[in-house]
Amino acid sequence: MPSMVKMRSLLLLALLSSGCATTYVPVSWGFGEKVQQLSRSDLFLATLFDRYDRDRSTLRVAGDSFDEPMMPSEVKHRLGAYRPDTKLIYRNLYQKYSDQELRSMMLHELAHHVWYTGMTNDQRREWEEHLFEYPSPLQVMVRNVYPRGSSYGTEDFAYTVEHARKVDIEALARIKVITDTERDALLKQGVLTHTGAVADAGTMAVRTQSPTPGSVLPAQKGPDPAQ
Repeated sequence: MPSMVKMRSLLLLALLSSGCATTYVPVSWGFGEKVQQLSRSDLFLATLFDRYDRDRSTLRVAGDSFDEPMMPSEVKHRLGAYRPDTKLIYRNLYQKYSDQELRSMMLHELAHHVWYTGMTNDQRREWEEHLFEYPSPLQVMVRNVYPRGSSYGTEDFAYTVEHARKVDIEALARIKVITDTERDALLKQGVLTHTGAVADAGTMAVRTQSPTPGSVLPAQKGPDPAQ
């Protein structure tokens, strides 16, 4: 057993030294004031935090870091992570974040927290029915990027919340993830982008393979789920 542990340690060391792994640390590590401020000043973040993590425990700085082996080309694209076992949001230690990237990453990982801890099986099923009726191009990206056997449901939810369309905000209220009042407040500020700014329909762009943070996707009605 000790030899096996030693071999794994050497393998991880080799991966780290060759740039084939990245390290995740709690998101508040080095960003404590910024993430706390974003969690209260950004309307979408504040709405979800106040309902599903009022104490901001997913932003606590206490928590072990962890390493994830990956190809060097992947490192710069892995902005964050969420672990259901620790209920913590993590950031890539080696990534430099703009405010927009940090906000977008927090919203994505917080959506995972909502999926795992705040939604019932019925709510998850209703959300999947919503995406069946109004499919997002992001679902294609998820299935192209994540290996077979991954939990596509939680990734579909996180990416759709991160790049929410008007129809998605309405669905969140319909399945009672947010209230009607919260829905109205979010819709009042316009179609959501990564900065929470208003964007009209003429500025919408479809990004089907590698969406940038804050890309806005138009709603497309799919087949009737009753068929």
